[in-house]
Amino acid sequence: MLDPAPSATIALAGGGTGGHVYPAIAMGDALRARGYRLLYFGETRRLEGRVAPAQGIEFHAVPAVAYPRSGVKSKAGFVAGLARATASARSLLVRHQVDAVLGVGGYIMAPTVMAAASLGIPAAIHEANVTPGLANRVCARVADLVLLTYAATADQIPGSAPREVVGCPVNPRVLSGDRAAALARYGLAPDRPTLLIVGGSLGAATINQIGLACVHAPRDWQIVFVTGPTYHDEIVASLGTLPPGVALLDYEDRMQDAYAAADLVLCRAGSSTLAELTAVGKPSVLVPSPNVTDNHQEANARGLESVGAALVVVEKDLDVPAVVGRVGALLGDQARRQQMGQAAFSQARLDTAQRVADLVEEHLLRDR
Repeated sequence: MLDPAPSATIALAGGGTGGHVYPAIAMGDALRARGYRLLYFGETRRLEGRVAPAQGIEFHAVPAVAYPRSGVKSKAGFVAGLARATASARSLLVRHQVDAVLGVGGYIMAPTVMAAASLGIPAAIHEANVTPGLANRVCARVADLVLLTYAATADQIPGSAPREVVGCPVNPRVLSGDRAAALARYGLAPDRPTLLIVGGSLGAATINQIGLACVHAPRDWQIVFVTGPTYHDEIVASLGTLPPGVALLDYEDRMQDAYAAADLVLCRAGSSTLAELTAVGKPSVLVPSPNVTDNHQEANARGLESVGAALVVVEKDLDVPAVVGRVGALLGDQARRQQMGQAAFSQARLDTAQRVADLVEEHLLRDR
C-alpha cells in the first residue's frame, strides 16, 4: 500500500443505475480509507447525484450524452455533445488537480475517461457484467487498466491495457444486517419464511407483476416488497388495503436489513445484485432483464444457476403462476434453501474493493 500524499485525488466517473453506482461507492470507500481525496463525476439527476453526496463524496456534474442507436443526425449531435462533455470534464480534472480516474460504467463515464486520456491522467475502468457495455468498450482503448468481474469478459474488451479479474465490489454495509431487528423494523413475524422482492434501484415492472401475484397468493410466508420509486404509487393503488404479512417500500437504502430478513430473494440479475447475493449467501429466483446490452443479465444469472445457487426465469417465457409456485415451494423447503445459500456464498469475493484499491495504487499512482 502506498502512503498517499494529502493532495492525492481520485475521481470516480460513471453511474446511472445501482449496478454502476453502488460498486463505485464500495471501491471509493476502500480508496478513501487509504487517505485519498475522492471526487465523483456524474449526472446530477441520476442515482449517483443523490447517492454520492449522501456518502460524503464531493460531487461534480458532467453533461450526459447517451449514444443514439439510429439516425445520422442524432449521431452527429452525439459527437458534438460528447466533445462538449469531454471539454467540461477536462476543465474539472484540471481545476481539482485529479491524479487518477476510476470509471465505473454507464455512458456518463466516457467524457471523463476520454478527458483524462487527453490530459495524460491515468485511468482505470471497471466492467461489472459478462458482456461489456458500449462505454467500457470505447474507454478500454484509452484506459491504463481494465478491471473485470468475470474472466470471460477479457476477450470482449479492446485495447492493450492490462486486464485484472477482481469481481464486483460489495459495500460492506450489506453484511451488517440483523435478522431480528430487520423483521421488527418491517413489522413482520420472526418465525415465518420471508421473501424479498426487489427490482433494483429504479424498480422493474416484471418483478412487480410477480410480486403482486405473490402478495395475493395463498401463503404461509411473508414478504418484503421493494417496488422502486417509479412504480410505487401504482402498486399501492393496485393493492388497496395492504394484506397482513407484507412490508411495502418504494426504496430501501438499508439493504442490509432487507437481506437479513430474507430467506429467499426474487430479483433481476445485474452483476452488483448477484455480488450482494453471494456475499450474504442468499438463495434466489432470478428474472434477468431483457432490456440490456447483449442480454448480459441472463449470462450473469446462468453462472449462479450452474452452481445451484439460483433458479432462472426467462422473461419471454414468463408464467407468473408457475413462478409463484416455485417461490412457494422453495420457501417451504428449508434444506434446499440452505444448500442454495451455501452455493451462493461459495461464489462470493469479499475482498474486491481492497483488491481494486491495490491495483489503482500499483498501476495509476506508482509514479506519483
